[in-house]
Amino acid sequence: MLFDRRIDWSDSKEEEWELVKSKVGNGIELPLPDSDRWFKATANGSNIIIETAEINVRPLTVHTPITIDFEEFKNVAANYHAFLGIDARTMSDTHAIKDSSPNLRFFFMLIYHLL
Repeated sequence: MLFDRRIDWSDSKEEEWELVKSKVGNGIELPLPDSDRWFKATANGSNIIIETAEINVRPLTVHTPITIDFEEFKNVAANYHAFLGIDARTMSDTHAIKDSSPNLRFFFMLIYHLL
């Protein structure tokens, strides 16, 4: 599903971060492809907060709200194409990206649905 989403990132990645935050706004619910569970994302100042979905019937339980910020987004964006296999990569590259961003799946769904 995500492999069809090549993005021409800006150098700073700030334009894309601001676009995602503006589309998230006061709250948007999105599904996770690996579990068909839904989460809620809400813009909160310079961050995005991930919580349990409220509207969809298959919510992902998020016991403590997760705060994601621009620095983590920038890291995911810088490695986005390599992770998806568009660029050459090794297994260690993939694991390094996963290890550096515990919220990777949320970022990918925000990117997939909003950029």
